Amino acid sequence: MSLVLFDIALIHLGYFTASLLLNSAASPLDNAQSVTYIAALTCGVLYLFGFYLDLKRKGFTPLIYIILFSITIVAFLSVLGGSYYPMQYLSLEVVLTASLIHVILLIGSRFIFWRIVKGLHGQKKVLIVANDETSGIALADKFLSHHKGWYIVTGLFLASGKKRLENSLQEVDVVLISPLVDEKQRTRLVSLCVKYEKEILIVPQFFEVFIQGSTQQQVDDMLVLSIPVVESTIVKRVLKRTFDVVGSFLLVVATSPVMISLWMLIRLTSKGPALFKQERLGINGQPYLIYKFRSMVQDAEKETGPVLATARDSRITPIGKWMRATRLDELPQLYNVVKGEMSLVGPRPERKFFCDQFQREMAEYSYRMTVKPGLTGLAQVMAKYATTPEDKLRFDLFYIRNYSLGSDIKIVLQTIRILFQRGQARGVGEINNRKKKEIITTTRS
Repeated sequence: MSLVLFDIALIHLGYFTASLLLNSAASPLDNAQSVTYIAALTCGVLYLFGFYLDLKRKGFTPLIYIILFSITIVAFLSVLGGSYYPMQYLSLEVVLTASLIHVILLIGSRFIFWRIVKGLHGQKKVLIVANDETSGIALADKFLSHHKGWYIVTGLFLASGKKRLENSLQEVDVVLISPLVDEKQRTRLVSLCVKYEKEILIVPQFFEVFIQGSTQQQVDDMLVLSIPVVESTIVKRVLKRTFDVVGSFLLVVATSPVMISLWMLIRLTSKGPALFKQERLGINGQPYLIYKFRSMVQDAEKETGPVLATARDSRITPIGKWMRATRLDELPQLYNVVKGEMSLVGPRPERKFFCDQFQREMAEYSYRMTVKPGLTGLAQVMAKYATTPEDKLRFDLFYIRNYSLGSDIKIVLQTIRILFQRGQARGVGEINNRKKKEIITTTRS
């Protein structure tokens, strides 16, 4: 709340400075109510973009995108509002000048806060505990691909090495426990970390995602956790469908020039149709045809059969790489949303071949088909193209268990932001050989 009040003060300062620079006859003090409305609107849009999440262990670049998008949206709405309620104070010149000042003030102040937080919580030495080298190296890759300056991977230990691990805890700040470590070993590891006052990071198992949001209850003298049933009420379904239809219409209008341009570019740069249809599984496993802009060469799976795309897939066309990086190849699915086969937000639909494969490996995978698939989703906002199906499933289950109309709005807005963050669309890079060798050496020493 203190940060929100601070930002409201910055918005007021921005308009006051703009009026002084432009020698405006109407001072912001004369329109204090209007400025307060604009400040509240700005903070609301910033919140929906995820601006007020904890700064700890976050990168600063996403904050810049959030500020730019939010201020642009608010500036547009302010000018639009000024055309209906004419005030010299809301002239285009004043709004644009104030918006530029707001960007400078918000980026500058947040950078200072972010640096302070990074100074307090950055450079944490991490010890990874896994049950084998392969899974441990994969987890180390996550840390080395994370925003620089927050973590330093100091070693990888196998869960079975109790004595050596206990000695190493003295030299680290954080311990990450692999989800593959069995329950008995995990319990022992948590006890050790608590004993030595070390922060614990745990990749949750699927059932633990369901525990999120549970409430404490007591049965006689026994402590129990109550996991609430997720009910899809009529009100929720009507609100979600209304949001889907209205949102799809607005997106079609806004992106129609982009879709026409993509259709022409695909036809000009590669052989074959610009659009293609593919069968996917929807709610309750019902098959339907999904529409996409073609990002691969024609008949890409003619020889191989169904194969998931990789980060450097040779089948992807040059324009296809860009479309995948910006998620624009998914735009034709707005038609599926209008038809009611999909929602704007939900787990991404998958082909039956891969669904069957994932369900054999992860029994909880079928739970994601209890809702309509989405054009975008929490996994698309938080993860990457190359993120494993297991990690994406954690995000999907979390979304389903914690659904709200507000969360849908936030995910749609954050999807717009990641369109411009190509790094999020790329696959996770490999660990450089030197660092990988160091980690393995630490494990075997």
